[in-house]
Amino acid sequence: MKQITLLLFFSFIYNIHAQQVRHIETINESWSFYKGTLDFPFTTNNATKWEQVTLPHSWNTKDILDDEDGYYRGDGWYKKTMIIPQVFEDQQVFLLFEAANQVASLYVNNKKIGEDHIGGYTSFAKDVTSALKTGENEIAIKVNNSHNDEIVPQSADFSFYGGIYRDIQLIITKSVHFEVANLGANAIFVSTPKVSKQKATVSVKSKVVRPKKGDYFIKQSLYDAKNNVIKVEKAKVPYGKDVDLDFSIVAPKLWSPEHPYLYKLVSEIVDKNDRVYDRIENPVGFRWFNFDPQKGFFINGKPTKLIGTNRHQDFLGKANAVSDEIHRNDMRMLKDMGINFLRISHYPQDPAILEMCNKYGFVSTLEIPFVNKAAANEKGKQNTVNMLKEAIRFNYNNPAIVAWNLGNETTMKDPVKLGKDYVNHFVETHKALAKTIKEEDETRYSYSVFFREPAYQDNLGIRVTDLVGYNKYYGWYLEELEDIDKNLRSLVKRSLELDPDKPFILSEYGGGADPRLRSYHPTRFDFSVEYQFLLHKAYLKTILDMPEIVGANVWNYSDFQVEHRKDAVPHINNKGLVSAERKKKDAYYLYQAVLNKTPFLAITSKSWTKRSGVADSKEDTFATQPVTIVGNGKDVEVFLNGTSLGKKAFEFSAATFDIPFVQGHNLIEAISEKDGKLLKDVAFIDFNLIPKDLKIVTNKFEEIAINVGSYCYFIETDNMDYLWMPDKAYEKGGFGYVGGEFLKHPSERRNAIGTDVSVKGTENDPIYQTQRLGIEAYKFDVPNGTYELSLLLAELKTKDDNIMDISVNSRPIWTNLNLKEAYGTDRGVTKRFLITVENDHGITVDFKAKKGITRLSGIKLRKVN
Repeated sequence: MKQITLLLFFSFIYNIHAQQVRHIETINESWSFYKGTLDFPFTTNNATKWEQVTLPHSWNTKDILDDEDGYYRGDGWYKKTMIIPQVFEDQQVFLLFEAANQVASLYVNNKKIGEDHIGGYTSFAKDVTSALKTGENEIAIKVNNSHNDEIVPQSADFSFYGGIYRDIQLIITKSVHFEVANLGANAIFVSTPKVSKQKATVSVKSKVVRPKKGDYFIKQSLYDAKNNVIKVEKAKVPYGKDVDLDFSIVAPKLWSPEHPYLYKLVSEIVDKNDRVYDRIENPVGFRWFNFDPQKGFFINGKPTKLIGTNRHQDFLGKANAVSDEIHRNDMRMLKDMGINFLRISHYPQDPAILEMCNKYGFVSTLEIPFVNKAAANEKGKQNTVNMLKEAIRFNYNNPAIVAWNLGNETTMKDPVKLGKDYVNHFVETHKALAKTIKEEDETRYSYSVFFREPAYQDNLGIRVTDLVGYNKYYGWYLEELEDIDKNLRSLVKRSLELDPDKPFILSEYGGGADPRLRSYHPTRFDFSVEYQFLLHKAYLKTILDMPEIVGANVWNYSDFQVEHRKDAVPHINNKGLVSAERKKKDAYYLYQAVLNKTPFLAITSKSWTKRSGVADSKEDTFATQPVTIVGNGKDVEVFLNGTSLGKKAFEFSAATFDIPFVQGHNLIEAISEKDGKLLKDVAFIDFNLIPKDLKIVTNKFEEIAINVGSYCYFIETDNMDYLWMPDKAYEKGGFGYVGGEFLKHPSERRNAIGTDVSVKGTENDPIYQTQRLGIEAYKFDVPNGTYELSLLLAELKTKDDNIMDISVNSRPIWTNLNLKEAYGTDRGVTKRFLITVENDHGITVDFKAKKGITRLSGIKLRKVN
């Protein structure tokens, strides 16, 4: 009995050793960082100031968001001294970089390791064994994110943050091992070439490093989701050649968006005594799929409408140095939203993303950052091809991926205007990339994404992939909400007429929404949450009704940082369904209601907790405002402070109620039922009721702030959610403007109120981006008393000289005001005045132009006593 126990014990120890045969650890901690150019990082020069950092790290976390144009693009150095653990005899040591943007040079003990790695978004590994010594080893990494004509992306609507912004792994193997330091840093390639409900074939290609002498074998073990061994196969390893091994199983459990069943393949190198030399695990999902241009996407023979989002990898204030936990949380939020389709744009992302796509059943496409323009010359083309190879090889074993995308909006810089030589190079780059996809992976589709008209790409000869995607922003950059349906149908028709065999994906669509802007009269390009909601509702109706749109991806899952953007939130592209900090916008809830198969109900605007409005009439003690409920039940009943406001049927998962808000606390309750389950959501609203007659005694006037020149409410989220109300024309007894007109965007394409300027000196850009030009007066029919009057002004994008006088009740308070001369262009200015009202005159603020035109961005009035 004792002998059996010892045998079991030693067997247990051997299995532990087998499991841990390959040593992997992150080395993210305790790096020294220097931003700038150095000849040698390990120096005793005390003038060089190093910062202690932890990876992931980017040096562009702050300058991306400041008021200064541009951000640092240059050298950054990382260094550390470390002892490499001795795990195996004759061990091989590698450093695997998940990504570093965009050129990385590695030095160990002052010896350069291999060539520079080119490309900021693909993973790579370096063999550092020969440079190591006993004891402490000095590791230095130079990273450079400067523009380079031979490296894509050349330009794009995202920021090219510098740094080592993903993990670095230290990998230690025995001398016999699966290859690590190769193009793509992956040694095992798993495919499932034949799959049915009855049988599935697994094909595995392995790259092995081994000595000439000795007998070694590849052992492939397939485990089910409960960790039971399903199949074990072995093949002998010849010297210097890849090892191909095929096997099959019966009655496989299939992977799909509804049931993302995953097997696990354990690949081992063993000797004739079954001693394990190396071990790697990979997920396996058995599925078959196809895209039909007329009928849509099919997985395992089932028609499946693909709807999801695009995703950028950054987070507010972190640049792209984002933790695995944030990546996985993004995937959880998308799963909760109900998606089944993810476009990983515009570059390969952290391995955590595809790990969760596999687990959640997100059908995925992955692309390289060939955006806007091709890299220059033949070397630039080869760099791009190498990026694509790295992306495919590293991510090959993810069953979620159905297509590799060679680029996005590559004609943004019009090729024809760049000359014939560029056009030829540009077209050849597309063809080389499309060919590379097929050479690297015959099991998936090739894909390219455009934005110009289909005939434009056809004439150039770049519609060379199996799938075509189009980024179209109807209802945002082009035309109005009511035109979305006809425009989409026309676009799909034009594409299929050119190539009836090329399935069509709506690869981007959407519109911006600043969560601080709300409107009951939403208009295109006002950046209100309400307009974004209506836009997505219109898109969803058409997408779901058109099988020829085989898949659709919202732009974007989350708001992201773009240094050159000057929208409602400068340096932020806010087309996300959630904010850059991952707070849900109203449209997120719409997708939950439409896409979720489980019972769902939500009050879309429940995060807007402080509201205001003018009483419906002089006698009323309430202000009626709409609130939208979304859900997937039949109908919904709404209660205000315990009183039912009735039931309404959902129309396309939405129902809007007129809520009579009262002063103070308002509790909104929404109740619905789905599949026998009672659903409930609540919103707590603190409401400030502005009297219709400002002199009324029962509901005395206290304070009001007006977002002049805008139909939108504005919430100062960094100032206790202080609320600015929409502008309105003056009515006797109340308040409002006299004269003037809206400041309109100079571009006819936008045809929108306000302009896109990054306003200096404020975090509340939308207040200043909208104005009334030529305003004559602003009136408040308030009772006698003392008031604090605040005026908000800015001179935006103007070459003219504008000088005005401002007076209150005929008394000058600000004369010869030249905003540009006194404060500078595009700078917000706020000035407060103390005003006494007597003889029931109220307050009239007069604006008189002495030269040019008058303007006003905001006005606030508060009763002091």
